[in-house]
Amino acid sequence: MKLLKHILFSLILFGFLSPASPIVWAKNSEVAAAQQRVLQVTQSIAHKLEVNKNQYSKNPALLERMIRTEVLPFIDFDAMAKLTLGKHWRRATPAQRIRFVNAYREMLIRSYGKAMLKYAGASIRGSNSTADRKPGYVIVRTLVTPKGSASIAANYNVRKKGNDWKAFNVQIGGINLITNFRTNFTREVSAKGLNALIARLEKSNRK
Repeated sequence: MKLLKHILFSLILFGFLSPASPIVWAKNSEVAAAQQRVLQVTQSIAHKLEVNKNQYSKNPALLERMIRTEVLPFIDFDAMAKLTLGKHWRRATPAQRIRFVNAYREMLIRSYGKAMLKYAGASIRGSNSTADRKPGYVIVRTLVTPKGSASIAANYNVRKKGNDWKAFNVQIGGINLITNFRTNFTREVSAKGLNALIARLEKSNRK
């Protein structure tokens, strides 16, 4: 018992259990900064969707332009592509990686652009975000309340790149973006090869 008290006292003395310790403070600071960045981006997008909803509905090109301007700079597509392909990314050539990242990005823009309109004017707030185990990585948890609908959880995996925070995965309503695509893409690559997957995505993006 005395030994346990001595250990606890030592930990407190050297700051390892203190809320004000440098390690804890740094983690809390990172979480706060990451959450602020996610909320800044998502709330801005929800506002733009609300203000321009009629125009975006009639002219998809305007919506796509907004996504490229507001959303793409916030996404770490290289990390997203790497996690999505898994072992197939490690085996891919530099040229294949570039083609896949470009095709993957365009597919996401075209597939999910119009679906974003249902979040026009949504209320978005942070909810129990936490530092990930790896330094510089944070899980930002948010609650999104679309107009006239119930709240849904939207959780972002983000990492610090330079002085900014970039998202490389999102889970909305229990659906994990990377896990969802990894399952389908892995099956396709195993059956037909990576070049076939890339060619299919590129062809679909041209339509």
